[in-house]
Amino acid sequence: MANSLYIEMEQDVLYTYKQIISSRYVTNRSLELITNDAKKRISVRAATSAWRPLLGYIDGVFRLSFEKKSYHEFERRFLYLFEALNDDLLEVAPYDDQAFLKALIRLTIEYAHVEESPWPEILFQHTKKMEIAQIEYIYDELTAIDQKACSRSLAVIYSYISIVVGKEMTALTLLTNQPSTFTEQELHPHFALLKKRSRWRTLDQWFKKLFPKRNHGQFGSLQPIWDELQTAYSSNSDQQESIWNRWLLSPNDQRFLQLCRHLQKEQEHALVEQLLPELEKRLHQLEAAKTYEKWLLRYKKFDLAKEYFLKHELEPLRMRNEKVELLDAISKEQPLLARPIFHQMVVRLVEKKSRVHYQQAASYIKNLQLLYVGPEEEERFKYFLTKLKKQYRTYRAFVEELKQIDL
Repeated sequence: MANSLYIEMEQDVLYTYKQIISSRYVTNRSLELITNDAKKRISVRAATSAWRPLLGYIDGVFRLSFEKKSYHEFERRFLYLFEALNDDLLEVAPYDDQAFLKALIRLTIEYAHVEESPWPEILFQHTKKMEIAQIEYIYDELTAIDQKACSRSLAVIYSYISIVVGKEMTALTLLTNQPSTFTEQELHPHFALLKKRSRWRTLDQWFKKLFPKRNHGQFGSLQPIWDELQTAYSSNSDQQESIWNRWLLSPNDQRFLQLCRHLQKEQEHALVEQLLPELEKRLHQLEAAKTYEKWLLRYKKFDLAKEYFLKHELEPLRMRNEKVELLDAISKEQPLLARPIFHQMVVRLVEKKSRVHYQQAASYIKNLQLLYVGPEEEERFKYFLTKLKKQYRTYRAFVEELKQIDL
């Protein structure tokens, strides 16, 4: 199909090909103009089927670059065109049309041995939008290829498709048959899919087979998956320690929860006790501070939370959400612990000597009143308020703010 369509569009394809290779220097703007011209030529042929001329054009231009051995010299230019045309193809591809699937897989198989072929990457982009039955059809067609003759780029995509349809051994064999090793980036989709399916034993095997000489902290973009694998599958104390030492380099609560999802609650709480002092040393880092605040709330460390507010809350006017939620929880569950926090924040706000700070201080005093319940407690609050008014009686704007609230 695509070959015959390419023949029908041969003059247009040849024109685009010559435009791509005609100049020694080509800017992105020039490539955009060439691509737009190609799209106009394609649109003339798209009256009955939008996908056919797109496939045919990519096929035709690549076929010329391959036959004339010009691909390597102008690779960036060809890829620009192929990616742009495939973006259009992704919009119109009819995945329930067997003719489209056959055409796409035929072109992929035709150049199965050619490393420069754009078809593996194009196929990969389309599998993201396919139903599982359509991917299974693609897999069945790919089995006709001699695995050992696969190009590296096709082996990567074929392997990924094999995982999707549950053929994990085939997926690994396709990769180990290749003479050269793979980068973490190339295989990240594979490992991510295995992780999503909780295939921990398979992941352990893949790390050992594909990265046999890597040390535990040298897996690049796959490091988070390796670390989670170790928390789920390994009892080696040295490995566990190295995982959390790496985590402390860039503390993040969401990442912590991912690593802990395989642990028993008792193990998780013990780990929190171990890591909290380390987080305290890193409170100058925003993400570490946010994580610390979330832990104080989640694990109800309200005594620690009180000390945290008293030592570190220097600007109560602009508290982030994590702190607000933590303070609300302390107020509801441990009101006695919340009192000194509000006392200190009120004083710090008033000392700023601005209208907006006075307003916030008055609001906190209103909150503080709710923490004193019962006749004796109410008397204590009145004593605090009287003392506060006396101490700041010369702060007229603040005194006016206090008059605005019903105390």
